[in-house]
Amino acid sequence: MNNLKKIKILFSLCGFILLFSCGYQPILTETYQKFGISSFEIEGDKKLGQSLINRFGKIENAKNQLVFKIKSSKKREISSKSSAGEVLEYTVTINIDVDVFPVLSSNKILSKKYSQSNTYKASSLYVDSLNREKKIIDTSIKDISNKISRQLNLIYK
Repeated sequence: MNNLKKIKILFSLCGFILLFSCGYQPILTETYQKFGISSFEIEGDKKLGQSLINRFGKIENAKNQLVFKIKSSKKREISSKSSAGEVLEYTVTINIDVDVFPVLSSNKILSKKYSQSNTYKASSLYVDSLNREKKIIDTSIKDISNKISRQLNLIYK
């Protein structure tokens, strides 16, 4: 029985060492970002566009400097009401059109439209509803920026 415990501990220790020494690192960090943003233009909802640009890491000496042109919009609609006419749920839709150009060229390397809709429950306090909306918008912007980053990193392998 004592040998069985030692073998279990040995296998557990070996598994632990193999798992944590494999060198795993997330791909979507600034370390692996293969492009930098030289400049950007934002049309529409400026706050939304700026929060998207802020999601990308600033890389000064990146080999691939890019220009982003962003058209952004946000729409909040009532998706559900009670029988008394009280708002129960809202739906927030974010639309972002992105055109990406290399600095020294006018050829588009990426032109894509992103749209994301999410619903959230209305709160009795308006501030709580606004906070829920803000959290949903931040999550949506993060998802969209990850998609853009992945696509650009695939272009610049």
